[in-house]
Amino acid sequence: MLHKLIRDRHLTLPQFDQAPSGVNQNFPNDFSPVPNRNYNIQQSTNIGSFFHRKRSSQIVAGAHGNKAHRTFRWLPWIIGKVSCVPLAGADILTGRMSGCWLVIFRFQGVDYAGHIGTDTAPDTPASLQAKAAWRNAVNTQQIQPIAAFNPVGPNLPATNMLNIRGEAPEFYGAFEQSGQVYTVVLTAPGYGGTARRIARVVQMQTTQDVTDF
Repeated sequence: MLHKLIRDRHLTLPQFDQAPSGVNQNFPNDFSPVPNRNYNIQQSTNIGSFFHRKRSSQIVAGAHGNKAHRTFRWLPWIIGKVSCVPLAGADILTGRMSGCWLVIFRFQGVDYAGHIGTDTAPDTPASLQAKAAWRNAVNTQQIQPIAAFNPVGPNLPATNMLNIRGEAPEFYGAFEQSGQVYTVVLTAPGYGGTARRIARVVQMQTTQDVTDF
């Protein structure tokens, strides 16, 4: 999916399924494994006037019927929980990001991509619960941390390097099954519009673990 996110193309996003899954007693407390929520990027078409045409694609629910590389999985942001999905399979997209950490960890021999679902402020009860869930699972060795990154952290290039052009940015995180991670930078739709411009996809560095937060 990620190689279809072409700079300066446009995307129309759906209402992503953010609902939490049921309680899974096998996972650590406040971990929320979710089933695959498949979406796909449709073939791009021209939109706009003759003199201001641009290429745009709809994102719709479900796996693509013919081109698997257009399919990705959505990992919901679940406030107060560590949402997760197996790393193997189609690329994973999650967001929107404003400071949550994304992680890769191993649990019972399976590698997972996870989203530590902190709230919009760092010290709310939900933020403290999500961070404690991750920290406790690491410290008690219920999981093995493999990689972690903050999609909007200090490793993200400066704003003037993100092709934003003065527009309001939106940030998403992405995983490949290889373990490579990315920040996806989109611009918010203009007045009355629905399409977001793909500003840049940034390959990000990781650390092994994050528990000091």
